[in-house]
Amino acid sequence: MSRNIIKRIFKGDTVTWILFAVLCAISLVEVFSAASRLTIRYSLWGPLIGHAKFLLLSIFTALVVHNIPMEWFKKAAPYVYALFTALLIYGTLFGETKGDATRWISIAGHSVQPSEFARLGLLLIISKFIADWQEDNETAWNTLKKIIIVTLGVCIPIVITNLSTTLIILSAVYMILVLAKLPRKLMAKFTMACIVLAIAGATTIMIIPVESVRGTPFKRIETWQSRISKYMPFGEKQEEKKVDDGKDDQRKYANIAIASSGIIFGKGPGNSEEREYLPEAYSDLIYAIIIEEWGLIIGCVGLLILYLTLLFHTGQIAKNCDDPFAAYLIMGAALLIGIQAMIHMSISTGLFPISGQPLPLISRGGSSLIVNSVYIGMILSVSRYAGKLKAEKEKRNYTPAE
Repeated sequence: MSRNIIKRIFKGDTVTWILFAVLCAISLVEVFSAASRLTIRYSLWGPLIGHAKFLLLSIFTALVVHNIPMEWFKKAAPYVYALFTALLIYGTLFGETKGDATRWISIAGHSVQPSEFARLGLLLIISKFIADWQEDNETAWNTLKKIIIVTLGVCIPIVITNLSTTLIILSAVYMILVLAKLPRKLMAKFTMACIVLAIAGATTIMIIPVESVRGTPFKRIETWQSRISKYMPFGEKQEEKKVDDGKDDQRKYANIAIASSGIIFGKGPGNSEEREYLPEAYSDLIYAIIIEEWGLIIGCVGLLILYLTLLFHTGQIAKNCDDPFAAYLIMGAALLIGIQAMIHMSISTGLFPISGQPLPLISRGGSSLIVNSVYIGMILSVSRYAGKLKAEKEKRNYTPAE
């Protein structure tokens, strides 16, 4: 009886539900664990209750979305893209400023990051364009042009304040195009153009005088110059510059957290020492805290395996789906989650410069949790559709024994 009720509520792919539940459980434990003693001093249960509310809302979001028929996503794609892109532009021009970046808008007393929702709209519209091409409703070149236009519509407002998010979006879009198998010559030309533009962009950033951008919407170029210089062999070390001093401290304490962990077992949940020195331990650098508390094998490798399992299992679901829109939609969703997870892990372990990228479905942050839960809901919705197709196919091929 109870098992049937659970099946009626949690429909769709079981493995995806299990991965989602495990990541949410890790999030609940680690966000509370990563809160410093200073935070807990003011409210012992405050960090846990506040984050638990968003987790419950995220689970509810996944439940709602996974009941939406797949064809509705395709019909809504242009409207969702237009709405979220408009919110993104509004947030960039008139949003709240935190630190040195204007990325947030206030809705019902809560700070919302429009860039999280804009990438959802972009994923929907790109999946629709690719499906139209594969269904012979559009040429490959026109499809690529439209994808470039809508991608720029999202990335231009975002890149002004958040370069790392822009890189995540561009990486996911490129991978979707690779999976779509556009004509080889067209993809080769597009790839070369991307490489040339990337080199030109990095060079332009490095040669712009920082004095000319201070006090302008492009003031973060100074920060980008500092980070590129530290990670590129041709860059100036900029020891005299104090642009990223706070980020250097975060890097140091994140490295200490990882280095002080054990190989198999860490210090245990709630026993992190470096959380006291990391201002965003429950968000931007939570992976370092997880490794410190759970060890290199369980914390570092184990979490990596969870995200890779989600990515490749979603690929299997997409493979069993005969609708190109649904297939590219969920592969794009899994890629956005997976690439952001890899970027966060690379930042926490010192491979990439410090940047504000939460760990999907684990870090504290309402906008990120909600949008990633929508991705999970879409994967589950498509898995239900693919499951029905498989059952119907087996029924047609079934031959009763004589």
